[in-house]
Amino acid sequence: MEMNRQKIYLFMFVAFLAMTTGSAAGATATPGVNMELMGHFGGQIDAVDIVGNYAYVGQGQDLLILDITNSSSPVLVSKIMTKGFVNDIKVSDNYAYVADGDSGLVIVDISNSSSPIREGSYDDVGSARGISISGNYAYIVDDNNGLVVIDVSNPSSPILKGSCNTGERAKSVSVSGNYAYVTDNHSLAIVDISNPSSPILKGSCDTGGLAYGVSVSGNYAYIADWDNGLVIVDISNPSSPILKGRYAPPRSTNNGYFLSVSVSGNYAYLADYENALVIVDVSNSSSPTFKGSYDTNGRAGDISILGNYAYVTNNHGLMIIDISNPSSPILSGSYNSVGSVYGVSASGNYAYVTDWDQGLMIVDISNPSSPTLKGSYDTGGRARGISVLDNCAYVVDDDSGLVIIDISNPSSPIIKGSCNTTGGLGVSVSGNYAYVTNNRGLVIVDISNPSSPIIKGSHNITGSACGVSVSDNYAYVTGNHSLVIIDISNLSSPIMKGSCNFTESTWGISVSGNYAYITNDQGLSIVDISNPSSPNIKGSCNSVGSAWGVSASDNYVYVAGIGNGLVILKANPEKPAHLVANFSSNITSGYAPLSVQFNDSSPQTVTAWNWDFGDGDNSTNQNPVHIYSSEGTYTVNLTISNANGTASKTREINVQTAPHTIPDKFNFLTFSIILLFLCKKSI
Repeated sequence: MEMNRQKIYLFMFVAFLAMTTGSAAGATATPGVNMELMGHFGGQIDAVDIVGNYAYVGQGQDLLILDITNSSSPVLVSKIMTKGFVNDIKVSDNYAYVADGDSGLVIVDISNSSSPIREGSYDDVGSARGISISGNYAYIVDDNNGLVVIDVSNPSSPILKGSCNTGERAKSVSVSGNYAYVTDNHSLAIVDISNPSSPILKGSCDTGGLAYGVSVSGNYAYIADWDNGLVIVDISNPSSPILKGRYAPPRSTNNGYFLSVSVSGNYAYLADYENALVIVDVSNSSSPTFKGSYDTNGRAGDISILGNYAYVTNNHGLMIIDISNPSSPILSGSYNSVGSVYGVSASGNYAYVTDWDQGLMIVDISNPSSPTLKGSYDTGGRARGISVLDNCAYVVDDDSGLVIIDISNPSSPIIKGSCNTTGGLGVSVSGNYAYVTNNRGLVIVDISNPSSPIIKGSHNITGSACGVSVSDNYAYVTGNHSLVIIDISNLSSPIMKGSCNFTESTWGISVSGNYAYITNDQGLSIVDISNPSSPNIKGSCNSVGSAWGVSASDNYVYVAGIGNGLVILKANPEKPAHLVANFSSNITSGYAPLSVQFNDSSPQTVTAWNWDFGDGDNSTNQNPVHIYSSEGTYTVNLTISNANGTASKTREINVQTAPHTIPDKFNFLTFSIILLFLCKKSI
């Protein structure tokens, strides 16, 4: 009879979830809440640069330094958290220059490889995607502003030098001589940087595909052009680059989705998103040919070549591949870590994390600022949600269903039992039951005997339930862009107590005290549930990136970032977040009269704006347009305010006088004849 009541309750609250689509408050404009970034562990490795005996690797929000003296067994020397997302790395002298996503440029002193130090940063470049270093300048490309030039002669205080809008969404950059070669969505853009204060677009060439990585060697630019293959462009005339050759692998190979490229000698080495290192012979630039490949067993993202080795990033870590024989590359060694993380449950000194490919990973969080891997267990499929109770971890897996793992010895977890739930997205354990959500609805599993779990009931629904958390007399369920709160104090008659809608898809959920922490495509939403009848969106935290799982314990929130690994935050929702001002502009330099579009990008709710354009003019609009009529360097100041106070942000706009130019059709011979005629006439 008790089980029947459980089934009735579950059927009803899932039905409520499926039907609820339009009540309560939305989440279109939520303020930030007080969330302090404490630590980070794992994530996809997306960037690598090799210098000497060290590999400098970007993993989520961390810069890792690996000793690769022994290529068969790379060793982690140290790591430092950058706060943004490490998209690209270039090392020059004693510094690592990081294109750190929304955090812009981060400069790290690596003179002591065992103790890297954050030296300086510049965050007004939009979303930094790629970087190249030449002399005293860092050339950065971002989604919105094209190419941005930063003076790094003083690494502790980098300053903006100039910029050039390349037209679309810039992804990668390579500098050679007086030119920067930028991949810009569907094209290669060539920018003249002979005057770093005023870079000028010189020429461009349509690549035919989606241009990602670029490498320059001699008179050619080699472009990783996604499914269009490898594209070779003749850049001997920067004003008029022309397509020279192309290598496109046959579609039957399931390869050929190229993200990055590095050229050395007669070969182009390409990182293929579909699990491969591909080597192409480019000795004949008009007709490049396939030479060899190596299955990376994970999505290859970035590549760096040094000597006889190719260093390739993938989902799981860094692979070191011996390319001394390009037609038959072989694996020399690898560095593996926690990759794509989907679920997390914290208990005591451990965070139990589900890795998409590697199963359960147990992370020691006794020191939140420096989490370390303790143990692991491969569930056999694609691990998703997790819930921990007593000495067991309950993991749902796309392939294996519910897997119960004995974690009494965190260093050596072992299988306890399993149950085929036809996949799984989320799981919550309460008493003798595990509640599993999947694409069909909800499955109820009796776990009173963890060695032999039994399905007790299930219910199919329209739509899908993703996350579930049971606390006291309420069940909190996410799915269909919503949070639904169900009163389960009377199991025979559950009642929907309240609901809340979001603009983003809602995934995982964890309840702690008066707050529900909910993950989504943008990061984390925090909902005040002190009044279950009327849940109120308290704010959001978007610094963790796209997230799936979440676990709140005491004052800490553990977030499973889909590509960013485990992120540890210290939460204080009762205290308003420190107000932060930020803005961007469509251009930072140009010729007078210069029209500039300014856009407020402050992360919290703002009630008033005050712009000082530096030339005596002001505006109170949120996103004003201002025209600078004369030459000069102007300091723009934005001051924002709300109920929590005020904050300001400044950046510079460089306006120059347009050079005197000679008309395209001007003919010096004609001019000389006319001048001679006038002189004779006057005599």
